[in-house]
Amino acid sequence: MGLAIVELIMDFEETFGVELKDEEVIESVTPRMIGDVIFSKLKATDESICQSQRAFYILRKAFVKLFNIERKSITPDMRFRDLIPKSQEKEVWEQLKVDITARSWPELTLPLWMSRLLIAAGLAILSMIVYAVIRSSVLGCFGGVIITVVFLRITNKFAPPYRKNIQSRFKTIRDLIPYAITSDRIKWTREQVSAQVKQIVIEELGLRESEYTEDSRFVEDLGMK
Repeated sequence: MGLAIVELIMDFEETFGVELKDEEVIESVTPRMIGDVIFSKLKATDESICQSQRAFYILRKAFVKLFNIERKSITPDMRFRDLIPKSQEKEVWEQLKVDITARSWPELTLPLWMSRLLIAAGLAILSMIVYAVIRSSVLGCFGGVIITVVFLRITNKFAPPYRKNIQSRFKTIRDLIPYAITSDRIKWTREQVSAQVKQIVIEELGLRESEYTEDSRFVEDLGMK
C-alpha cells in the first residue's frame, strides 16, 4: 500500500474505532464502499443524533463517577488535567477508557526526561551513520543500521511500562470528544458515516469539495497513490 492509503486508513480506524483488514481496504475502491465496510462494524441506528453531544454526556458521566464532582460543573472546556494527580495519570487514564468503552483512546507518553534521553540517543546514532556515509565507510553504515534496529527493538520492548503521562495536547474534556465518539454506546446512521468519511478523505488528500463524490475511485479519480 502507498503512504497515502496507509495514512487514510489510520484516520478511518482512529475516528471510528474500528479495524480495517487489508482485504477490505483493497476491495473498497470508492468512499461509498469503504463507508459500507465501516458502517458494518459500527452499531447502527435510523435515528440521527449528534455524536459530539452524546460523547460529551458519556465523558461527563465518567468524570462524575471517577472524581465525585457535580455534573453541572462539568463543561466541554473544563481542564480535566487539574483533577488528576501526576502520580495517578496512568491509572485514571486507563479507567476513563474502560468507563467510556472507547475503541480508540490516546496512548500515554514517556516522562520528559526519558523522551529527551531517547531523542539524544537517536540523534547520536544518526550522527554516526551520517559520519560513516561521509567517510564512505560501508562497515560504519552497516553498523549504524544494526545499532538503529537494536535500539528500536529495545525501545519498543522496554518503553511501554514507562508510559505513564497523559499527552500534553489533551487539556480539556473537549479534546477527548473525538475519542469518546468511538464508544460502543454511540450509534451511527449511514449518512453520518458518509459525512465523516468525506471529511477525512478531503482533508487527507487535499481535495476541494467539488472534486469529491462517494462513487469516485480513490486512485483513478481522486489521485491517491
